[in-house]
Amino acid sequence: MLLSMTGYGRSEVAGQGLTVTVDIQALNSRYLDLNIRLPRVLQKFEPEARQLTREALTRGKIAIMVSYQDDSRSGSAPLLNEALLKQYQRLFKQMSAALSLNEEARLSDYLSVHDLITSAESDPSSDLQVLLFEALKDALDKVTRMRREEGDNLAADMGSRLKQVAEEITELEAKAGEIRASEFQRYHDRIQELIDGVQLDENRVLQEVATLAEKRDIAEECTRLRSHLQLFNELMDGDFSNGKKLGFLLQEMGREINTIGSKSNQVSINHAVVGIKAELEKVREQVQNIL
Repeated sequence: MLLSMTGYGRSEVAGQGLTVTVDIQALNSRYLDLNIRLPRVLQKFEPEARQLTREALTRGKIAIMVSYQDDSRSGSAPLLNEALLKQYQRLFKQMSAALSLNEEARLSDYLSVHDLITSAESDPSSDLQVLLFEALKDALDKVTRMRREEGDNLAADMGSRLKQVAEEITELEAKAGEIRASEFQRYHDRIQELIDGVQLDENRVLQEVATLAEKRDIAEECTRLRSHLQLFNELMDGDFSNGKKLGFLLQEMGREINTIGSKSNQVSINHAVVGIKAELEKVREQVQNIL
């Protein structure tokens, strides 16, 4: 299973007259680069939001934008502060007695008192906390689903390219034996030309020829190349996405194919090497987007 590093998720959760919206955008990055923008009333929940995001998205450049709307206070019923009302009632009576007035306080006098009538407002942060993490979890799930879908597409593309690479390796392996025999004969003939008329130990000549021919042999590189390719396919089909390990295997495959190219002077081999390099380069570009 492969996961792409790119993804997007949006979630909107409402309750108690409150609405929280979370937008998450994930892009390529070698490490986890996390940026969260929260409204002031929600900033105290940033540590928990960061921890939750780290657990869900272990790598990539992650941008999270959180916004909220509060409709809970519109149309709130007014409340009478009865304790304050009684305090002012006693104060008005004291003032009338002190001034020797026979007057009772009127309703308009009480209505002019500040904070005597208030709205039924409460701190929404506790409700917002619940909505925030519900929306965040949902948005993170959507990002993960999108990453998985993108990863499946990348795996299909890389699989088709690696299948072509495997076919090229099979051809190289088939040609390796022919090349070994032809190189052996070529070196043997060349040495015979150079020592024309000189008597040498034939076994010694054959030993030197075999050593020279061995330096042109590509069988070991083909074996290692196929081994790296097999491990690459196993990682793509595994339970965890590991783009860094896939990148390392591509580097090793690149080294092996470069060695094959440097050893061979056969046109058909060089053409196969060029084809394999082209496919591996396209796979490398895709792996850079793998988590």
